[in-house]
This record gives sequence, structure tokens and C-alpha cells, in this order.
Amino acid sequence: MLTQALGLLASETKGFGFHFDILEANLINLAIVIGVLVYFGKGFLGSKLKERREEIEQAITAAESRQKQAAAQLAEQQQKLQMAQKEAERILANAQVNAEEARQAVLEQSSKDIERLKASAAQDLSSQQDKVMQELRRRVSTMAMEKARSRLPQLLDEGKQAQLVDQSIAQLGN
Repeated sequence: MLTQALGLLASETKGFGFHFDILEANLINLAIVIGVLVYFGKGFLGSKLKERREEIEQAITAAESRQKQAAAQLAEQQQKLQMAQKEAERILANAQVNAEEARQAVLEQSSKDIERLKASAAQDLSSQQDKVMQELRRRVSTMAMEKARSRLPQLLDEGKQAQLVDQSIAQLGN
């Protein structure tokens, strides 16, 4: 019923009315909406776009600033890394020199200790040889004395004993 009434209204009047061609009506409506938006929203939309542009520019400026700071910090850290590497090389070189010096000192001390031990061993050996020689002399003399005592009564008769006593007295008198 409403459609019949609207249809009658549109057919009776040739001025304002409803237009039922969807494609044509949408284009006209779209043009009207865009026109109203441009006319009324020009100031609002322009200010919003300007604010957004300023925010983007600030963000770009801040990002560039951070990039420059990061590049400066990177250069500084690389310089510190190079200095640390040089210091590590210097420490390593010093450690190698110290190790070589310690090695030489140990070798020299070992040589001295070996020579001292050799001298001590030679002295001990000489001392032991002297002791052994003295012991051998003592044993040989003891054995010779025992052998002489055992043979003396057979070799010495009374005449020889008297002659020997006289010689001994003569030697003591001089």
C-alpha cells in the first residue's frame, strides 16, 4: 500500500519525488555526500591531516636522531672493541714473554740443581769410597797382623828374637 501511494505521488508530480533507478540514484547520492563532506569537513579533515603529517614528521625526525645516536654509539663501541683487542694482544704478548722467562728460569734452576746433585753425589761417592778404602785397609792390616802372629812363632827362634830386641833398643836409644 505504501508503495502504491509513493508510486502515485511520483507519477502525479513531476518535481520532487522518489527515484527508483538504483544506479542513477546512488551516483547522485554519492556526489551529494562527497560535496557535503568536502564543504563541511574541509577544515576538520585538513586539520586532522595536518596533525597526522606533523606526527609523522616528528616520528621521522626522532627516528633519524636515534639512528645517528646508534651510529655514534656503534662507532664508539667498535673503537672500544679495537682498544680491548689491542690490550688483549698486549697482555697475551706479555704473558708469552713472562712464560718464556719463567721457562728459562726453571731450566736454569734445574741445571743448577742437577749440577749440585751431581756434585753432592760425587762427594758422597768419594766419601763412600774413602770409607770403603779405610775399611779395606783396616781389614787387610788386621788380616796381615793375624797372619803374621800365627807365623811369627814358627819363624822366630830365640836368637832372632834377641837380635830383634837389640835392634829395637838401639833404635829407641838414637
